Amino acid sequence: MERIIFISGIISILLVYAEAACWLERGNGSSCHHEGVTLHMGQTYVNTTGPTCYKCECMAFGELGCCNTGISIRDYPADICKVLRRGCNDVAVSKTNEDEPCDGTVAAVIG
Repeated sequence: MERIIFISGIISILLVYAEAACWLERGNGSSCHHEGVTLHMGQTYVNTTGPTCYKCECMAFGELGCCNTGISIRDYPADICKVLRRGCNDVAVSKTNEDEPCDGTVAAVIG
């Protein structure tokens, strides 16, 4: 029961602090070019590697609209927890046991 309450609390925090970083790359024509990949209008490109994950969509006139994805931890009790990067997401875990979630208040943002 405690884990359900803990997980519900984390989800609530994530929803409150949710924000996405988005940007637009101007184009010229009917296709978009990103990191050596050519996309046609309506196609998407997803980057799931590196420190920043994002999803881009090729729009009209070759403009590429991109938004960060994943969860970034912004605040946590550093005395009892640490942050690990797992895929596109940060995860707050116990300093003494990385298999256990952080037992404190954690604030994060999406994107």
